[in-house]
Amino acid sequence: MRRSTAVLDTRNTLGYQDVLLSVAIEDMQSMGAVNTPLPTGNRMRFFVGMAHIKALPSDRLAASFTQVEVVADITTTYYSTSQISSVSTFVRDIAVQLREVKHSGSENTTKFATITIIVPDTLTSVDAANIIPPTSLTVSVGRTREVLTLAQVYPCVDVYADENKVKIDDLLATQSRCALQDPICRAQGPTAVGPGGSIQFTFALPDSTWDDAMLAENQLFRNSLFIDLMLQVTDADGRQLLTSLHTQTLLETTSIAEMCVAGQVVSDIRDVVSIDIFLGLVGQDELFNVSLVQNLDVANQAEPADMRRTASSTESNIMTIMFKGDPELFEQEYAQDYILAVEDVITFHFLDEAKMLQVKTLIADGNAFQTVQPSSTDRYMLLSKFSQISSSGGSGPSKPFWGLGWRVLCPHRPCLGSLGQNMGERERGLT
Repeated sequence: MRRSTAVLDTRNTLGYQDVLLSVAIEDMQSMGAVNTPLPTGNRMRFFVGMAHIKALPSDRLAASFTQVEVVADITTTYYSTSQISSVSTFVRDIAVQLREVKHSGSENTTKFATITIIVPDTLTSVDAANIIPPTSLTVSVGRTREVLTLAQVYPCVDVYADENKVKIDDLLATQSRCALQDPICRAQGPTAVGPGGSIQFTFALPDSTWDDAMLAENQLFRNSLFIDLMLQVTDADGRQLLTSLHTQTLLETTSIAEMCVAGQVVSDIRDVVSIDIFLGLVGQDELFNVSLVQNLDVANQAEPADMRRTASSTESNIMTIMFKGDPELFEQEYAQDYILAVEDVITFHFLDEAKMLQVKTLIADGNAFQTVQPSSTDRYMLLSKFSQISSSGGSGPSKPFWGLGWRVLCPHRPCLGSLGQNMGERERGLT
């Protein structure tokens, strides 16, 4: 029993009436369609025609008819129909790539689809934006085309428009190091039909196209993304060719490429560590924010902070510099094989302007300090415990920075010891 039907459209029209034709695949195969096997389906070529017959005043009948050649590709990934008459194959292949770009500093993502269509390289198009007309491109999501969870949306009309268009452009520009850089809602490349007859067209998708719950592995029935569009090109003879394309892409984690999810490799110290400076010592945790003068994240400050204390004592004059690795970088799994090390730190302390001028003179003359190679047994911890610096004249143990002229101007000698809380241990919750 044939499933193909032809019925008159019941809607009122003026001067004409439409015929609604539904063609079943098996009917066309059995009624003389030319079949060509494809890797994942079949291509059929057949004629569809209509005849109009009316009686004349005589015993004769008048008949008028028309027919069109239809080329239909029906595969497991897409199907298309073309009303053309051509000796060449129109659409040779089609593929869909789904991508989502994670926003910097947020868990939000923006979703994109890129559709790649392969056509004969003899076809051209002068309009990269309208090779796929924006009003013909629609997307929907559901288990079938009849059971949808996301109703039909026009990506290049509803999604990539107005304020949302500006936001998408800004996102791709600011995250150019990792986000896609394809033109949106227009064919990619200097020509709409690229080398080898390749057409690549990228468009933004609604935020609700998929989510983590939809992509979960325990889903019994998965949704698919349905894309419908019209493709218009020009052949070598200048004829306009138009075809409709319909794709179905299963929504699962393996079919979606994630972008901008990994941390950026940086070289600026401010993107790797934060530096905190504390002036003074405390012996109790509850006094930490009361007694200490704190200057946090000094590397990211636009202007240097002025740290002052009204009282002067051995404990209140001790300064602690703490270097903390950025968690976004050092909490990565690969960071377990690395350690943050500070190689050299120099601090200058001036008690009055006269000594500051003397030190500047020593620095200008190259007599302020010299660098020597430390012995293999030397170890330095730049927390609240400081390595010793000799303040006496003559020779002494080898240290990284051995003062020459300015050690006489600044005779105070910091002592290695445990005075107050250890800042590093407090930061790690060990005290």
